[in-house]
Amino acid sequence: MYLPAVICAGFALRLLVALKAQCIEMDGIGYATIADQFGKGLFRAGLNNVFSPMYPFFVSLLHLAVPDVELAGRLVSVFFGVLLIWISFLFASRLLCDSAKAVWVAVLVAFHPYLVRYSGQVLSESLAAFLFTLTVFSFYAGWQDRRRAALVVSGVCLLLTYLTRPEYLVFYAPFLLLLLRRRRVADCAVLLLPFLVLGALYISYLHAQTGKWMVSNRATLLPFVPVSASFANIPFVSYDFMIAVFPLFLLFAILGLPRAPRPYRLLALVLVVFHILSLSFISHSTKRYSVEFVPISMIFAAVGIYGVGEYFRRFFPGRATAISCVLAAAVVFMGVLEPLAPPHYERGLYKQAGLFLLTHDPGSVVAARLPLAAFYAQGKPVDLLSELSTDKGIAGLDRVLADKRVGYLVVDEELEKEVPCLREYLSGKMPVCTLSHKEAFLRVYKFS
Repeated sequence: MYLPAVICAGFALRLLVALKAQCIEMDGIGYATIADQFGKGLFRAGLNNVFSPMYPFFVSLLHLAVPDVELAGRLVSVFFGVLLIWISFLFASRLLCDSAKAVWVAVLVAFHPYLVRYSGQVLSESLAAFLFTLTVFSFYAGWQDRRRAALVVSGVCLLLTYLTRPEYLVFYAPFLLLLLRRRRVADCAVLLLPFLVLGALYISYLHAQTGKWMVSNRATLLPFVPVSASFANIPFVSYDFMIAVFPLFLLFAILGLPRAPRPYRLLALVLVVFHILSLSFISHSTKRYSVEFVPISMIFAAVGIYGVGEYFRRFFPGRATAISCVLAAAVVFMGVLEPLAPPHYERGLYKQAGLFLLTHDPGSVVAARLPLAAFYAQGKPVDLLSELSTDKGIAGLDRVLADKRVGYLVVDEELEKEVPCLREYLSGKMPVCTLSHKEAFLRVYKFS
């Protein structure tokens, strides 16, 4: 009865975030570029990119029907974000044997602020969260009920999660350990089979292209730390994990942890430990790396909320319904805050500048602090700060503009601070486009 309303509300929130966005996300430029290459049949170029191919592949499929690749990316994220609500309800119904608790799980997933945010962005988090959650839920069914079909589904979904976010390859280890603990060697082979066929093929392709054995092109960019330093990172990764779950939801999850079914509790804790230990080897881990664990954690949060409700029904029977409504309102409020957050006006100005260039000179070389204007202008970006790393004087500017054959220079407040000689260099030169919103401004200069 309540599930359709929860799914509709979750869909509305995610669509609002998608349509309200001022500009594409920074990593979204890479995903959109790969999707466009896939759509044009340039699969080798797309696979050679630093980002993993699965999310751009889905975007490229929708891009066939939706001309705007950015909108296609947002709609793909919305779709998998909504689908996540439904599968979370289905699994919770089976695990907890209680439709009321399962509805609470759906509510928590539908209104979790970070799930709402990433389900409207051109980023891989929404797809990765869906695939990894389905991986864990399917594995639990195969692990507990000895259903090999479920293990096959789990293996396929984990492979797809790896092709979406390569760091999730490490979770083969805890799954295999849990199976070997029960001496289920044949089931280990069933779980591994999809990776041994397609995953190994992808890794072999990367080796053929780069000459190195690695699980992703992005591995060359990740700043890994030695084992000795990884121990110092564990508290920071743990903190980011707790922030990703979100304080209010984390409190409910802690309350529900002892009440949840023991096998699921064991599975979740083992996965969290592997997750934190693996991320401790990456020096710049943030809460974004832990969002995929939110749906798994919401099982415990729903049990915790239900336990709080039982407490009030026992001691305050006349106010139990009111307390439940207050808890539901708090959860909904957290989710609604995300689409109500103020937009990034500065990045919106970059989009306007890019669309201006798309109209007047598409495909031009654009130098700027951020590559956003070049993306919307369908041009070639030049990272000005990176190019000026050795010389931020006028001579350095002249060199970069000449060597890169820059057609347009996009200047914002941050760039003026980082490159003090810009004011002198551009004095007397009139911008072809000036944009501003409150304190943010953007000026576009043309160079012949």
